[in-house]
Amino acid sequence: MKRIYVDLDDVISRTTDTYSAVIEQEFGRQVRFEDLTSFDLKVSFQLTDREYRHFFDRIHQPDMLMGFDPVPGAGKMLARWIDAGHRVDIVTGRPPSTLEVSLAWLDRQNIAYTEFIMVDKYNRTGDDHPGMISRKQLMACQYDLAVEDSLDTALFLAEQMDVPVLLYDRPWNVRPVDHPGIIRVVSWKEMAELPCCP
Repeated sequence: MKRIYVDLDDVISRTTDTYSAVIEQEFGRQVRFEDLTSFDLKVSFQLTDREYRHFFDRIHQPDMLMGFDPVPGAGKMLARWIDAGHRVDIVTGRPPSTLEVSLAWLDRQNIAYTEFIMVDKYNRTGDDHPGMISRKQLMACQYDLAVEDSLDTALFLAEQMDVPVLLYDRPWNVRPVDHPGIIRVVSWKEMAELPCCP
């Protein structure tokens, strides 16, 4: 049995490709998904601190989160892993306030998983926040494989936790990765064909 780490946003849930419409609606700016070359959305969308706080609150409202579509192939692959007896942890950096709606979305989309873990991946909440664990606490988990879209988190997993990582190809992680433990993939279908994929 393997224990597999799977990120939620932009790996299971089509999240960021909906944000351009939000930016246009809220601020009247047009930014294409392909131009989001920084994982930091404040940088990618060129937002002021005040605009970013408004944007961050808006994209974490229940109506937004429930409106996302699943990434093609994600649900099928997670179900396959669960059926094969593997443990699948969905590991997200979403704020704790989104727990209930995130679980409701997974249920609505019939996404199979073993455990849902909220991690302060981006140091947004400080060291002690109910419902979230720190990166240091995450290091106590032993994973056999991870699927991530954040290059910084992928490097953390590969370098600090010695976990092989499938890096889901996104505009914000296009810079070359020189690490033997990280493999770039463009789809769940491609992932299924890799020898490291259970």
